[in-house]
Amino acid sequence: MSNYYHALTATAAQPSAAIVQPGSHLDLTLDDPALILMTDFRQQSPSVIDHDLSVGDARVRMKLADVALKLVVNRSGDCIGLIALKDVLGKRAMARAHQMGRPLEEVRVPDIMQPLSSLPSIRLVDLERASVGDVVATFQHHHAEHLVVTDGSANAVVGLISASQVSKRLQIPLDSEVRATSFSDIMAAVQGHFD
Repeated sequence: MSNYYHALTATAAQPSAAIVQPGSHLDLTLDDPALILMTDFRQQSPSVIDHDLSVGDARVRMKLADVALKLVVNRSGDCIGLIALKDVLGKRAMARAHQMGRPLEEVRVPDIMQPLSSLPSIRLVDLERASVGDVVATFQHHHAEHLVVTDGSANAVVGLISASQVSKRLQIPLDSEVRATSFSDIMAAVQGHFD
């Protein structure tokens, strides 16, 4: 073995120890760089699901994969939206089936997903110059659950920031409830329509 390498000092491990989870360190401040909040798809492959699946199939796949959120992709592999496990398990799928006048088995992923075009999107170059506080302000301004991060030059989704993860790491509540902005939005919500 070369003289350039040296054995590290190793000791016996304790009988038990806590397991650190990604993003579990709580020393995050509002002045920290915002980039540390992003799930970076350039380093970690996103969890995706095909757009042509039924909600039932999506539910099974998401439960088996143990993921709460998937990017919805079209036949070309482009992201067209997000779908959350809570949407395929909860009232959203049933309300959509009722609205469409179809059985739940006929509701498809695109019927209940959040279309990409409806999500707030921020450019990676802007995120690289931003602070955690800027991201918090963005979530509060848009009342969104997720921010999509794009590479403006390639028109590609490069990452995602979750309001719930930011809230958990900062130990502060973030208001991510979507607000009705018109009378028709209020009526749609009252009638169980979630578009």
